Amino acid sequence: MSESTSSKKQNTGGRPKKPIWRFFEQGDEIDKGHYIATCLACKQSFRPGKATTMEKHIISNCSQVEKSIREAVIYMVEARESSRESFFSSNKRKAENHDQTTLEKFYENSELSKERKEEIDIALIKAFVCCGLPWHLVEHPFIIELFKQLRSNYNLPNRKTLADTMLTEEILRVNVRLYKLLDGENNLTLGKS
Repeated sequence: MSESTSSKKQNTGGRPKKPIWRFFEQGDEIDKGHYIATCLACKQSFRPGKATTMEKHIISNCSQVEKSIREAVIYMVEARESSRESFFSSNKRKAENHDQTTLEKFYENSELSKERKEEIDIALIKAFVCCGLPWHLVEHPFIIELFKQLRSNYNLPNRKTLADTMLTEEILRVNVRLYKLLDGENNLTLGKS
């Protein structure tokens, strides 16, 4: 697979592209800063090219991608997740070292940190998937009221974000853990009933 022709385009500023774009061709601009992405292996297009969707495609769906590229994408996702987990665990260790309740935990009207919001989002998507809850439930007034009572400064995502972006990110996390688990196994036999 060759590097995409998009790298030849003049950089006009803005946020740098994520590494996954090395395996996709950048197409026309759909919206400011959002482009159509076409897989260089199988030519499937994504409109717009979201990094998590493109990573999921390379890891799970693309049958024509080379094994080395799939492994590279798994490694990229793994590295991102491990750095996120190490950040969370270091913050938890700091909190565990003190017997005293921190002001941040006591005062619930303070703004949620990005890490805390991500922890709640992951728990939310796991609850919806594992319990088989319908996506539209996240927009039900009683559910919104429940979350406001539990954590008044947490804003629930809409059902599109929950079912699309957040679900894709969780699938990526699970797939990477699965590939990592299977990579360490020898003489593994899978059966289909």
